[in-house]
Amino acid sequence: MSCKTAIVSGLIALSVPFAVHAVEPVGADAFNVVSPVDLATLTPENFEVTLLPAALEDGKVVFYDFTESFTPLFAENLIPAFQAKYPGITIEYFSVDGEKSIQQLMAAKDAGSPSPVDVFFMPNGQARVANEAGIIANLPLNTMLPAAPDLDQMAATVSRGYTHGGVVVPFHRNQTAIGYDTRTVSAEQVPETFEEIMTFATANPGTFAMTSPAGGGSGGGFLESAILAMATPDCVAQAQDFSLTKEQAVEWAKGDCLDPVMAYFTALKPLIEITKGNTDTLTLIANGVATVGTVWEDQAFDFVGRGLLPPSMRVTLLETGQVGDGDGIMIPAGSQNVAAALLFVNFLLSDEAQVMKVSLNGSRTARTGLDLAGALKADMANRLVPTAIHAERARPRIAGVVSSAATDRFVVDVLQQ
Repeated sequence: MSCKTAIVSGLIALSVPFAVHAVEPVGADAFNVVSPVDLATLTPENFEVTLLPAALEDGKVVFYDFTESFTPLFAENLIPAFQAKYPGITIEYFSVDGEKSIQQLMAAKDAGSPSPVDVFFMPNGQARVANEAGIIANLPLNTMLPAAPDLDQMAATVSRGYTHGGVVVPFHRNQTAIGYDTRTVSAEQVPETFEEIMTFATANPGTFAMTSPAGGGSGGGFLESAILAMATPDCVAQAQDFSLTKEQAVEWAKGDCLDPVMAYFTALKPLIEITKGNTDTLTLIANGVATVGTVWEDQAFDFVGRGLLPPSMRVTLLETGQVGDGDGIMIPAGSQNVAAALLFVNFLLSDEAQVMKVSLNGSRTARTGLDLAGALKADMANRLVPTAIHAERARPRIAGVVSSAATDRFVVDVLQQ
């Protein structure tokens, strides 16, 4: 008996009856992707046994990854693990430019050609363009994957304010945070509000490091979090309106919505260190110059793991919330290997893959039922924002054009003064 036959036979023996609810296309009456199996018949129970024979016929998945930092995770860990689980299916891996690859898929669709890729780990900011261009398969990935029954549905259906309904499944989640060194600041002493940051900076001048919003994402996230905390509800609602044009965002930033935020940072500036980038802030903490600072959770996790930050480093979120985001995975409408692609995406959202991702990259999962504290070694779990705090205080980012306009005003009103 061949290896492929053995796998299929074993799965058939384990098959169970179909569930009541069938898979339905998102936002349409029919699926926009050609599949060798009837997608409507898939259930969590029969998902693997139904797809595997066709996936073995496919024999491969062409996989695009728009990042560079995830290359070792995919090439050295996740892809070998998948291929070991499903011998006979090969992953052809390519590290690509996210925006250029979206344009490549759009050009292929316009030419009536098949998609050059079967699974695409893509930037969240491109979800609107890609979906409205019709290049994303209208598969309800947020509900159809048996490995991920517990996805945060906001993360699973909305990308940067664009509601796509689940066709882009969240793979990577990142989080801006407050980092601190417990050698000098205990968990009880770390500031948890913007008012407490001001008090801390006044008592300990120069020991709070803020990444400039113009130089690093953790600083931009800190500015966005300040807007959420200090602006009026009406102003916040406008900042979270992803339909705003660049010109409208500039007018918003010029108005009084941003006045209390600029006043706060103007008063804070003489008391803190404003760094040029995320790494600069972490370096100040590593050298003991700063004891508290604005950070990315995953970058701090990585720096501790590589010995660039002390193991006494911890991260938390402000009580009023801090923004985070992430990026997702989709199957293009023109995929030629849909069955194998679905198996691969399902694997990437599995416990095994998600725990591996967090342990290697500090990349938070959108799986709400996955106990990271229990799955990770204690020293790794300690590098993450505690689960309960993250669940209570994590916030989605505001509109990108508003964030950019607010940063431009920050440069003029705070940095240049």
